Amino acid sequence: MTDAGTSLTVIHCDLDAFFAAVEQRDNPSLKGKPVIIGGQPQSRGVVATASYEARQYGIKSAMPLTQAYRLCPHAVFLPVDMGRYKEASRQVLAILSSYTPVIEPLSIDEAFLDVSGCTSIFGFAEKIAESIKRRVKTEVGLNISVGISYNKFLAKLATELGKPDGLEIIRPEEALDILRPLPVSYLWGVGAKSQQKLKSLGINTIGELRQIKPEKLEKHLGSPAFLLWELANGIDKRKVEPYRERKSIGKETTFQHDVDDFSKLEKTMLYFAGLIGRRLREENMSARKITVKVRYSNFKTVTRSKTLREPFDSDSAIYNAAGELLKQVYNAGEKVRLIGLYVGSLQLNGSWEQGTLFTDDQTQPNVHLDKVLDKIRQRFGQDVITRASLLERKRKKRRP
Repeated sequence: MTDAGTSLTVIHCDLDAFFAAVEQRDNPSLKGKPVIIGGQPQSRGVVATASYEARQYGIKSAMPLTQAYRLCPHAVFLPVDMGRYKEASRQVLAILSSYTPVIEPLSIDEAFLDVSGCTSIFGFAEKIAESIKRRVKTEVGLNISVGISYNKFLAKLATELGKPDGLEIIRPEEALDILRPLPVSYLWGVGAKSQQKLKSLGINTIGELRQIKPEKLEKHLGSPAFLLWELANGIDKRKVEPYRERKSIGKETTFQHDVDDFSKLEKTMLYFAGLIGRRLREENMSARKITVKVRYSNFKTVTRSKTLREPFDSDSAIYNAAGELLKQVYNAGEKVRLIGLYVGSLQLNGSWEQGTLFTDDQTQPNVHLDKVLDKIRQRFGQDVITRASLLERKRKKRRP
């Protein structure tokens, strides 16, 4: 094994086609078939994940499901089953954590590891990566692609170049040669608009960008120019951050049909408030900021936010503030395509004062009642107990 030693200490792990892979693992009849996760093709959702068999037809994440159906009408379309995906993610994270405590999760299926303090125990990074791949396959039943390098950008790039089910290493002495022919889209922060600007300068590859002085790039790209120039030269000074602070928790939905009924929007907000409140309490967190998002049928999107004086984690506090904001953004007579609710300015909870289960003061969040309901739902299921105003919504959801 040829390893550059202690310089190669950053590992990037990414589960291959994660949601679709879990479905294929649990249902062997789906193996080898194009599988699309996100919902039924006639719905107005988007693709969450597509199996590699589906990607051969040009299907990508965030593509409208209707478009995915046109490209591959014989694909298997499945709804998102987040509970199963989270469980698989927890199993993989437990494996990663057995090698190093310095882990930076990027999403449910992706993470960085810094193994600089662990090589004397487990061997160099390549040996650790081989062990991770083997254990994820045998213990969780999934394929995971792994990239290794001396910084985060190159480790993630190595993963992308090795997918699917790869193990790639980018060593310091070969980094510039690997980067040179790649399109500028491989650089973090280069989207469609940046690509167009760079193309107008005659820059299509990372090697071509590297030849331009950062000062000249800044005139066209602004402040990100120097960062892009550093990445093009294989420089990334960011460390693996194991304790990334969560910025927000939220929920949004695209309606099957455009909605012009305000009461339905209010009920959707009430449902979201319950989900978000429970999530806050599960993570022992409170929030201070509420944001409501509304997208109309003409795709005009409006958001409104409000910061409360005191931190909150109760369903009622979230819903009351969200209801006020919804009234501000809603235009009567216009049809709504999408609605979302988010809470931000998060903080860990301190100790709660002892109180009664119910309270006559309707202005005070009924936190204790919410916690009791959480325990009931945790034991018997999310839908075992619900608010009366949401009963009709539940009945429609269960209809075949």
